[in-house]
Amino acid sequence: MKKTFLLIFSGMLLASCGETPKPSKEKIHYDESIDEILAVHDEVMPKMGELSSLIEKTEAKIDTTDAGKKFKVVNEELKGAHDFMMTWMRDFGEKFPNALKDTTYTSEEYEKREPLLEEEKEEVREMKDRVTESMKNAKDLLK
Repeated sequence: MKKTFLLIFSGMLLASCGETPKPSKEKIHYDESIDEILAVHDEVMPKMGELSSLIEKTEAKIDTTDAGKKFKVVNEELKGAHDFMMTWMRDFGEKFPNALKDTTYTSEEYEKREPLLEEEKEEVREMKDRVTESMKNAKDLLK
């Protein structure tokens, strides 16, 4: 009898060890949202070198002429987009310090973070649009 009980218990123990818990719907949604936000960041980040180069090029053409004043406006747009990107990255790191780690929260914590995720998605899209638009404007003016 003891051997049968021990055999059954051992089998149950082995079976339970092989199972990995499935992530909750909230965790899956959270991870997908973070991935979406980081994908936009990863799309914009490689453009930062070109953005800095355009800042230098447009800055060199600023003067008191009408053309020079247009370069000043475009230069300020580029600098604003650059600053927005840097501020966004810092703020994102503060709001989501564990974004790059596989962290699990309680359902309540996921619920609390949901509005922040939606705000972050909007903000990262705005950052992308500002960088893209300011670079386009500078390139058009430099032609």
